[in-house]
Amino acid sequence: MLVELFAISWKLSLHETAYWSYSQSNLWIYNIYLGPQYLFYFLFYSMALDSKWLSKVRYPVLISYALFGVVNMFFIQSMAQLNTFTIVSGSALVLLGSLSYFAQEINRKEPLPVTKQPLFWIALGGFLFHTVSLPYFISINYLSRTNLPLAIVLFNILLALNIFMYSFYLMAFLCKQPYLKKQL
Repeated sequence: MLVELFAISWKLSLHETAYWSYSQSNLWIYNIYLGPQYLFYFLFYSMALDSKWLSKVRYPVLISYALFGVVNMFFIQSMAQLNTFTIVSGSALVLLGSLSYFAQEINRKEPLPVTKQPLFWIALGGFLFHTVSLPYFISINYLSRTNLPLAIVLFNILLALNIFMYSFYLMAFLCKQPYLKKQL
C-alpha cells in the first residue's frame, strides 16, 4: 500500500517541488518494488511447503532472480520502462509455488480441510492472478505497440483479478487460528 501511495503521490506532485524537477513517470518506483516482492513470494512458498526439492533450490533461485532483476532494471529494460521480464519470471515463480502447494495437498495421505488452511487461500489467489498476468505481461510490449485499447482493457481485467487475489489473502488471515496466551 505504501508503494502505491508513493507512486501516486510521485505522479501527482512529488516529481516536481521547489527543490527538484524530475520526470512524472513513476515506473521506477514499481521497478524497484518488483524484485523484493517476488523474492518474498518465492521465499514464503519455499519455507511454507514440505517440498525437499524446493528447499534445495531456494537459495540458488533467490540469488539468481535477485541478480536478474538488478541486471534487467539497469541494463536490459531500464528504470524508465516497466520491467516486464522481471514480472514474467516472478509470476512464474509464484505459479511454481502455488502449483507445488496444490500438488502437496493432492498427495497428502490424510486430507486436511483446505478451505480452513491459510496457505490454500494464498496459493489460490496467487494462482488465479498470476495465471492471467503471466500471458498479459509476456505480450504487453507487443500489445501496447499494436493495439493499445486492447492492452488497456486487459489491464483493467488484471486490476479486477488483483482485487480477487488480495481478497483471497484476506480470507487466509480470517481463517488463521487466533493466538491465545497461556494463563498462569
